[in-house]
Amino acid sequence: MKRITPGIGSFCTTGIAVLLLISGLLTSCRSEAQADVSTANSQTLSVTEATLAGHRLNISLARTYEEKAKGLMFVENMPDSDGMLFVYESPQVMSFWMKNTRIPLDLIFFTENLEINGWIKNMQPGYGLPENSLARYVSEQPAQYALELNAGSIDRLKLKLGDRLEIPIMLLYSD
Repeated sequence: MKRITPGIGSFCTTGIAVLLLISGLLTSCRSEAQADVSTANSQTLSVTEATLAGHRLNISLARTYEEKAKGLMFVENMPDSDGMLFVYESPQVMSFWMKNTRIPLDLIFFTENLEINGWIKNMQPGYGLPENSLARYVSEQPAQYALELNAGSIDRLKLKLGDRLEIPIMLLYSD
């Protein structure tokens, strides 16, 4: 029986085919990774309808540490009817900053009964600023919830202390 051994030419052809396959896979992976980076800048959270002082809002719920830490970073614009509600387990003095935030925001604080007990108007974007230069926005008294809306919303909605946020209460608990 005659033994047939592959020649150098077939090894080269196979090697080139394998390299092209690997190169194509790496290019595909790199493209997917780049897509992940561009979409990783904003987050997708569950959204619910709520009412504040008779105005309907679409509220994103930030319940986990990671969701709250990211907040509205990198959001370029937001409809006036949208906002983000930060949910905490118990009332506390809250501190916020605007790291990587691109839009000015109003921040409204709520008691455990979802009644407004304070706010901060017109927090300025911190996108591109060094962390040590970012302002800290602190509630004057303990709150359990904080709602970020576009800057000017407190005046536009004519909010006042004691106004209540109407939202399905079961959504405020972590999954």
